[in-house]
Amino acid sequence: MNRRATQILPPPLADTTALGPEQDLLGLSDGPSIHYLEHGSRSRLIRWHYHPAYELHLIVATHGTAYVGDHEGPFCPYTLVLTGPNVPHNWITDPSCEPIALRDRVILFPESFVHRCIEFYPSAPHIASLLLNEARYGLVFSSELGRRLEPLFKRVADHPGLRRIASFFELVEALAEDTTRRPLSSRPFQASSDPGQSLRLHRAVNYIDNNYASDISLQTIARLLDMSGSAFSRFFHQHTGYRFIDYVNQTRVQRACARLAESEAHITDICYEVGFSNLSNFNRRFLAMTGSTPREYRLRHRNMSRET
Repeated sequence: MNRRATQILPPPLADTTALGPEQDLLGLSDGPSIHYLEHGSRSRLIRWHYHPAYELHLIVATHGTAYVGDHEGPFCPYTLVLTGPNVPHNWITDPSCEPIALRDRVILFPESFVHRCIEFYPSAPHIASLLLNEARYGLVFSSELGRRLEPLFKRVADHPGLRRIASFFELVEALAEDTTRRPLSSRPFQASSDPGQSLRLHRAVNYIDNNYASDISLQTIARLLDMSGSAFSRFFHQHTGYRFIDYVNQTRVQRACARLAESEAHITDICYEVGFSNLSNFNRRFLAMTGSTPREYRLRHRNMSRET
């Protein structure tokens, strides 16, 4: 796989064995706090997921659909997005685009490092607001800023130690000064400071990600986590901003969007493939979450392909 990374990435979140290594990667042990990776348009990293780190994500090529929290919208070259801890996200390239080796430049940094940054900038409340408040919704910045900041991404990738940290601070300062930034998700996502709760949340989301095509039961996951159904329901909503069934349906609709864009499969078949039990419920949920019917969504992507 053509991919460069300054740190080795963990397996996808669907593999629950990755939970410990992933937390270690993201600076929760003695390792470095700022991590850089890059990958192409065909990568195992491209999936609907979340993690406890902040992520600054720069798309450098292709176009397609971005999913951040409950937001769905287009992305294009130099789309620049900041997501806070536990904000679910994914970027799906339009199938009309040729596969490329470099689509994404990504910087990951843990919440503990954010607090150190804020201590470093005690007279910069705009930075605290950006990282502690606004990032919980996911933020998109101007493509002009994305283009201008790409050299700083490269410097973070290439330089170790203090030079990397200095480049990172330049990035954060530029983000905080961008008056065109806007939130993406309509609801905030809050990270948990309790490692045990974070692990529970990972296990719940991983179970959904592995089993979304099945008849997923809240009670089943609650038993896996040794919680009552009502306690798990409150816990999940508190830490994701979603009701359990809404998150499951969001995951299913995300998968359906990818299938509609990349395949010629019948809509009815896709409905059942992603876990919906009947077509009318699928159509209703899809319309509520994307603003279009499955058929309209597919036609829009086909039209985008013709235009390019």
